[in-house]
Amino acid sequence: MKLGALGLLGVLGLAAGCASSNPDKPSALERRQAIRDAADKTYRSTEGFQTAHWGMSPDEVRAALPEASVAPDGTLRLKTTIAELPAEVALGFLDNRLAAVDVFFQDVTDPRTFQTLMRDLLTRKFGEPKTAREVKRQVKWGDVPVRFAADLAPLQEEDGTASASTLESALAGQGQFKIINRWTSLESHVNLTQWTLPARGIMAIQYESAKYAPKREGLIGRYTAKARQELVKEL
Repeated sequence: MKLGALGLLGVLGLAAGCASSNPDKPSALERRQAIRDAADKTYRSTEGFQTAHWGMSPDEVRAALPEASVAPDGTLRLKTTIAELPAEVALGFLDNRLAAVDVFFQDVTDPRTFQTLMRDLLTRKFGEPKTAREVKRQVKWGDVPVRFAADLAPLQEEDGTASASTLESALAGQGQFKIINRWTSLESHVNLTQWTLPARGIMAIQYESAKYAPKREGLIGRYTAKARQELVKEL
């Protein structure tokens, strides 16, 4: 079909108008990113540690766990009792959202019984754990990162001396680890880990938000960095 001169001019004018209208209107990609950003701000998981859920702000976590306080190293910490054993808890935040929790047990006298109990309790909460073969394969290929909640940015300026004396500092510098069990859900990654220091052993449950885990990839935490710096002195 042939267009007359006026028809052709009309089509060209319409095309030009479409191309030039609303030059400041966000693109589809920008709109999708804005939706994701808005969802991130309102994200609150149903999982986490006790009444503190992934995505909560520091203030929300403090309200959920009023016994928690900021330690001298800048990490939000608390001491509690779990399964009739004293436990030390560290809560880590990524972009001011709860992203990781470590629970350390330093007074386990019967590791095998403790591991059996924790496996049962965590299975009740997160479902069946990975098989030993799966965990071994994932560790071998580096798919199970072992990192600390306290590696994330401190909530306030840290005391360098206090940081050097934390449990994470000792574990990062001298600790050997073995992952006993691992659970994964849509919201959480959980490792039951056995740590060994030169003079003692420590059991830990290390929780991580599945949503925020990819953002932690490639980050060298502050305790890992300090441990490496100490090793540099040996070279």
